[in-house]
Amino acid sequence: MAGAMTNDNSKMDWQLTKECVRDRIQTLLRTSQWSDCSFQVGERPNSQTFKAHKLILASCSPVFEAMCFGPLAEKQCINIDDVEPDIFKLVLEYIYTDTIKLTSVEEAGGVLYASKKYMLPHLSHLCHNYLLSNLRPSNVLSIFEFADGIQETELFKPCIEVICKYTEEVLQSPCEHISPTTLSTLLDQEALNMTEYDLFEAVMNWAEAECQHNGLQPTNANRRAVLIKAGALSKIRFLVLTLQEFSDGPETSGVLTAEEISAIRLALSDIENNGNVTKSKDDVICWNGSDKSSSANSECDSDVFDNSGLNNGQNSYDRPTKLSLPSGMNCVVHPRSRILIKQLYCARKFLKTAVTVSGRLRLLTKIQVDRSVMVSGVRVFTRLIPQSAFTYAPTFPRDYRENMEVCVLDHQGSFLCRTVYTEHVEYNTFATVMLSEPVRFAKDKEYSILFVLPCSGGRTHEYPLSFMSQMEKSHGIEFRFCDHADINGEGAFVRRLDMGFVDALVFSI
Repeated sequence: MAGAMTNDNSKMDWQLTKECVRDRIQTLLRTSQWSDCSFQVGERPNSQTFKAHKLILASCSPVFEAMCFGPLAEKQCINIDDVEPDIFKLVLEYIYTDTIKLTSVEEAGGVLYASKKYMLPHLSHLCHNYLLSNLRPSNVLSIFEFADGIQETELFKPCIEVICKYTEEVLQSPCEHISPTTLSTLLDQEALNMTEYDLFEAVMNWAEAECQHNGLQPTNANRRAVLIKAGALSKIRFLVLTLQEFSDGPETSGVLTAEEISAIRLALSDIENNGNVTKSKDDVICWNGSDKSSSANSECDSDVFDNSGLNNGQNSYDRPTKLSLPSGMNCVVHPRSRILIKQLYCARKFLKTAVTVSGRLRLLTKIQVDRSVMVSGVRVFTRLIPQSAFTYAPTFPRDYRENMEVCVLDHQGSFLCRTVYTEHVEYNTFATVMLSEPVRFAKDKEYSILFVLPCSGGRTHEYPLSFMSQMEKSHGIEFRFCDHADINGEGAFVRRLDMGFVDALVFSI
């Protein structure tokens, strides 16, 4: 379909071998037969040429209609330098076949951009759904920034929800450096799953990375400068910290001035020693003389604070107190709400044990849900006590070190998450394996959890693989399970009702 495509007339009457219109149209795309337009896609020298058919393109997109038949229609090869060749190839395949197979978030993002450019709303919808189905802590920042760049507002809310619920995982994920705008958006949130102290440390790490990104030495002055430019320093809620936390973190960070440190310490001392400020959701210290502020991120417009009327007389100071605070400091005294993620379990019914001996046994459980959930772990069987323990050991061992690999795959077989589990567990019981990151299971999509059980030093181990229920409901959500096994280690999985290994799924809504 690229530059190597040529008209193929070697097979006569090829139309007779095609059963439907889609097959015939797909053949035209593949062979470029009767093509009447061409596109030079990508930046040179890596650009590629694609041949196509004006009528088919124009029937799918008003943009292509204008390019092919409008008053300013191109007569020569059309140059497209803002779309990668691989992405344009996928767009053409969709136009000619009405189907698309996306294999990565990056690919879906590229196709989404092209679909919006060429006004292909159904293709945009498919890309949108793919991105939502694959949204997780390790990629949410890149998806959010991409969505922000092309103003795909429908992705904003789902991304913010993941950022707020998994703040620590998001900020610690090995993703590319996040933009100042994204950092500012994160700091605007009223609820995060992270303490303010840890949030400040994460912001300091960002400041150092931002300096390097801009080719600056990560000096105290430069880190402070990038924080102020991003609007981040004024959004840290220093007054929710304890004096000890402030001393251990912000005070020694090097990004605050002596005047700011002195003012914050004085305010924190007054709050802690007098106990006169209740850190409730509505209590905001306002440095402009008023008793409340409607802004959650109110800044100090004056260097005088009079809190004699705070809380309508409750927990008020015995005397009016005036504190000096430099302009630009955040004055909120209530901490952000903490989002506590409740771990739920979908347990399968145990029907019958079918003990098996594992070599390098690979087990696979396919799962479908009728409502999207975030899966964070699985509960599995542990080994049976080996027979040698009964013969040679003076006392039965109680535990051992498990060593297994757990991978989550999507319906196309692409890896979403890989976890290596090495923990001490008890024999003949259960072990809960928490995934390296939560994975979203989208509604009515099939996902697979692959387990590779060990065979170290030629030894084999017994696991109580069992007949397990194939369908369960938990918290109003229906889960469907289907167990498979690669018994011979040849890579071919066969459905085995007697080789259930997953006892329960750990998830959140």
